[in-house]
Amino acid sequence: MAISIRRVVLIYVIELLILVFLSIMGFYVGPLFIGQSIIGSLRNELISTVDLGPNYIFLHNLEIDTLMAIPVIGPFFFVLALAMTGFILGVYVAYAINSIIGLVLSLFITIFFPHGIIELLAYAFSTTGSLTFTRDIINALRRGRHISRGDITALIIYYLISVVLLYIAANVEYFEIITLKGLISRIIS
Repeated sequence: MAISIRRVVLIYVIELLILVFLSIMGFYVGPLFIGQSIIGSLRNELISTVDLGPNYIFLHNLEIDTLMAIPVIGPFFFVLALAMTGFILGVYVAYAINSIIGLVLSLFITIFFPHGIIELLAYAFSTTGSLTFTRDIINALRRGRHISRGDITALIIYYLISVVLLYIAANVEYFEIITLKGLISRIIS
């Protein structure tokens, strides 16, 4: 039952690469597949989250995080969530700003603002737990053994760390939104 920070950091770096790559794809080819009206409705949904508070942000992210933590299928949800986030971010910037500099700035905010760092780290913990437990299941099946309590405990610890980090990230994100509300309104309008 060992928690591997090295694996968490590796997953975190993979998250960053996926987000950057898919945001660039979304920026250049996304408008061919996704209409501006869809992006407009997503924009309205984003604006309405400010009124709902940090608990709404937390619960929304917790759903995604919980799917990522499920052994065997969690990594699929990990890639799917990052793909959707990155691609939609790229498409949104293509419609709203239509500037590669705007895309770089948006990625910077998404990845390096405090809430982004904490949130992506939380997802890295969930996904690492899922991957580690999946490996443990495969090894147990190969050797004709049972999953150990230590394996289950490690999965739970990874998940609990991610939940705490997500709660912190949601509150930080809400604070950032409230603090930067005027600037955000100008950017997304």
